[in-house]
Amino acid sequence: MFLVMVVSFIFVIVVIRNKANAKEETVLIDQQKGIKKTEVGRTSDLNFYRKLYEKKDINALIVGDSIAQGTGSSNVHERWINVLVKDVQKKYKSTIKTDPITGGGTTGVRAWVELNNAKFTKQYDVVFICLGQNDQFNIKPKQFSMFYEGIIIKLKKLNPNIEIIPIIESSFRQYNDYSNVIENLAEHYNLQYADMVQAFNNSGKPYDSLSKDLVHPNSKGYVYYAKTIEKVINDNYLSNKKTDIDYSVFYNNTNKLTDFVFDNSPDLNNGFTIEDGFIGNKVSENLTFNTTNSVAIIHFLRKPKGGKFKVFIDDNFIKEINTNSTFQVSYSDLIAYKLRGNHKIRIEISYIINKGSVKVLGLVTN
Repeated sequence: MFLVMVVSFIFVIVVIRNKANAKEETVLIDQQKGIKKTEVGRTSDLNFYRKLYEKKDINALIVGDSIAQGTGSSNVHERWINVLVKDVQKKYKSTIKTDPITGGGTTGVRAWVELNNAKFTKQYDVVFICLGQNDQFNIKPKQFSMFYEGIIIKLKKLNPNIEIIPIIESSFRQYNDYSNVIENLAEHYNLQYADMVQAFNNSGKPYDSLSKDLVHPNSKGYVYYAKTIEKVINDNYLSNKKTDIDYSVFYNNTNKLTDFVFDNSPDLNNGFTIEDGFIGNKVSENLTFNTTNSVAIIHFLRKPKGGKFKVFIDDNFIKEINTNSTFQVSYSDLIAYKLRGNHKIRIEISYIINKGSVKVLGLVTN
C-alpha cells in the first residue's frame, strides 16, 4: 500500500511538472510569435531608404513605356533597370525584385487604367514612373497632368510609405509642357526626379551616340539612366528622406479621377461575341455604353490582324482607333473628360484585316 501511495504521489508530481513545462513552452511560443509578428509589422512600416539601410529585400514597380522597358539596349542585362538593380545590390546589399506594368506605347491614360485594374499581391517600396514620350502625340499637357497625378495618388493609396521616382525621358531632347508637369508634381509631392534631358546634355556626347533610333536610348544611354537614378536614391538615402507625407491635389482636374469604374457590360451589343472582352469581326458590329460620368476611356486590345473602330458620343463621331499591331498588348484611349449629363458611347467596327478581329475590353469611367 505504501509503495502504491509513493508511486501515485510521484505520478501526480510528474503530471504537474509536465503541465507547468507545457504552459511555459506555450508562453514562449506565443512570445516568439509576437516578436515575429512585430518584426513583420515593423518591416512593412519601413520606407525604401530604411530598408536599404537595414539590407532588407525591396519590391519595385516600373510604370511606363518602351523606354521604361529598356527597349534599344543590346541585351536584357544592359537595360537601365537591370543595371540599377545590380549596382544597388552591390552598394547597399539589398535585393531588388522588379515588376513591370504597362509597356511599349504607354501613355499616362493607359498607365492610370492598368494601375487601377491591377490586382497586386505584394506591397511595393519604390516605383519608377517613366512616361511622357508617347503622351506628347496622344493627349494634351492638361490631360497628361491629370493622369500623371492620378497615378501618384493611386500609388500613395496602395502604400503611403512608397517612394516614387519620376523620370524625365531623354527623348524629350529639351524641356517642354510635359516635362514641366513632372517637375511641378515632383515638387508638390516631395519627389526627386531623374532628369535624363540634363544627363544626356551634360554627357558631352552627341545625342545620337546615346540613342538607338533618336527616341530609345542604346546601352550606353541606359547607363546614364541607371547612374542618374542611383544618384537620386543615394542623395535621398543620405538625407534619410521621409516618404509618408501629407498631400493635397495639385491640379484641379485630377479630382475627376477620384473614382475608377471599369464597365464591361454594354447596354447594347450588336454582333460582338463575349470572350474575356468583346470580339467583333465584321464591319458595322457595335457596342453601346450609357454613362453619366465625365471621363470616358476605351480599353481595348492591340494585336496582329486587328482592325479599326469608330467612336461616337450621342451619334457624334469622335475618332477612329486602329487596333492593328505587330504584337499583342492592352491599350487605353481617352475619348472625353468633360462630359456632363447622360450620354451614349457607341463603338462601331469600321475596318477588319482579312480573318482578323477587333477586341474591346471595356469602358473606363470615373
